[in-house]
Amino acid sequence: MKIKISFIIVFLKIGFFGQTGNNVFNDTTIHSLIIETELPNWFDTLENDFKLHFTKPELYPEIYRKCNVIFDGSVLNNCGFREKGNSSNTLTNFGKKKPLKISFDEFTNQTLDGLKKLNLNNFTNDPSLLHDVISLKLFRDAGVPASRTSYTKVWVNAEYIGLYLVIENVDKTFLKFKYGSTQNNGNLFKTDRGANVPLTWQGSESAAYKDQGLKLTTNETLDNWYSFISFINQLNYNYTDTFKPYFENKFDIHSYLKILAIEKCIRSWDSYWGGGNNFQLYEHPDGKYRWIPWDLNETFQDIKLLSGTDLLTGYLVPTNKFDKRPLLKRIFEIQEYKDEYLNNVCDLIQTNFTLNHLGKFILDHHQLIDTIYKNDPYRYNSYESFKKSLTQTNEDVVSLTRSGYALRVNYPGLYPFINSQRKWAVDQLKGWDYNCSSEQTGVYDLELFPNPADNYVNIYNDKNQSFDYAAFYLYDFTGRLCRVNEHELISGNYYTMLLNEINPGVYLLIKRSVDGKIGKGKLIIR
Repeated sequence: MKIKISFIIVFLKIGFFGQTGNNVFNDTTIHSLIIETELPNWFDTLENDFKLHFTKPELYPEIYRKCNVIFDGSVLNNCGFREKGNSSNTLTNFGKKKPLKISFDEFTNQTLDGLKKLNLNNFTNDPSLLHDVISLKLFRDAGVPASRTSYTKVWVNAEYIGLYLVIENVDKTFLKFKYGSTQNNGNLFKTDRGANVPLTWQGSESAAYKDQGLKLTTNETLDNWYSFISFINQLNYNYTDTFKPYFENKFDIHSYLKILAIEKCIRSWDSYWGGGNNFQLYEHPDGKYRWIPWDLNETFQDIKLLSGTDLLTGYLVPTNKFDKRPLLKRIFEIQEYKDEYLNNVCDLIQTNFTLNHLGKFILDHHQLIDTIYKNDPYRYNSYESFKKSLTQTNEDVVSLTRSGYALRVNYPGLYPFINSQRKWAVDQLKGWDYNCSSEQTGVYDLELFPNPADNYVNIYNDKNQSFDYAAFYLYDFTGRLCRVNEHELISGNYYTMLLNEINPGVYLLIKRSVDGKIGKGKLIIR
């Protein structure tokens, strides 16, 4: 009997709980996270810690303050918490709603749902509260290891701070379950706050790369940068026939080409090809580097520079100042890689980067957090901007005071943004003699009820889909347009069009979905 019990326990640990964090990253519910600390002025203390480290990191390392954590009723004592972030912390006024990091194993050996740390983000520059959520989903759907997310309400010492996004930490726990590394002893390099790491040659000493903002977050005591520096040397200077086989043996190029395609479509400008930051490089025990995307709140935006940089180009294949981004330069020098990248873009806008794939996912998450965010005491974005973020444009001006840049940022409605980006990608692909269609062609018959109709008519979705985003046009028998309902969000199986002030007669009703499908139906109004 003891043998059977032991077998069941092992099975549960390895089988049922094969991946850590399944409970924490259940994104169908709003979680609850309570932080209890004995600090008399916890907010001032964390603020001071952050500012000291921000201004003089060499003198004041990041420190965690002791606390207890209650997550969905599970209690863990002797944890640590601190402020984190860059512009999300320093350039915004959230009151007490600062981005936070929680360490469960800082003072004792323990985990929450198998996790050692959690990141709590505060939705900077994201009126929809969905930028990270959608972006990371797109990476995971493409087979790229990327963090999971969920939402939680946060209290500190019984004071409600508001809604946060929980983001999975990239650490040894993440690496073990994403890459199957049983040894789990590879080097993980990460760009730090304010980093500009273009992967240009900086010499044979690690100090120069550290000064750019690259840090080693695993195996810190060994501090072994030899392999990384050797890779940078080859990337910048090997122009012999040996480069391509070396590159493919040393870098997961195929995964990165998927990442780059997604970043371009979601306009992830605050990334390697933009500012040279917000990425992690994992040197797997097999010796090959994997690119891990990170920090994706600065996406789904329309950016216009008021003062700035020549790196934020709007081209699908970056062509400006390639010498400043040697990884991109070497990739697009090789036709095979360029073709694979263009194929990835076309595949993306025909499959995962569509409203058919993302529409209901976006709507479900937006509705999940609606009431919670409305009552958020420290929200940065207005509730009105949140409500219109799916279909209408929000505007903001961001002054990056430390960098000298000023940006005018428009946040288009997520649905029209996705549609316009797909069309943009098609136009860009044409410039590279690559034909790709973003629309599903064809005409289908609308199902209308009641018909004949009096005061209203229900227009059913094609194939009974539970989501659509479409415009409706009503024409009389002479071809005169009698009514237009511009793009409407249809969250159920049908859309109701009101027919008030429409004269009796026979009409043609047309539905145009943003994916290009057209529905037509004959409507009789009594």
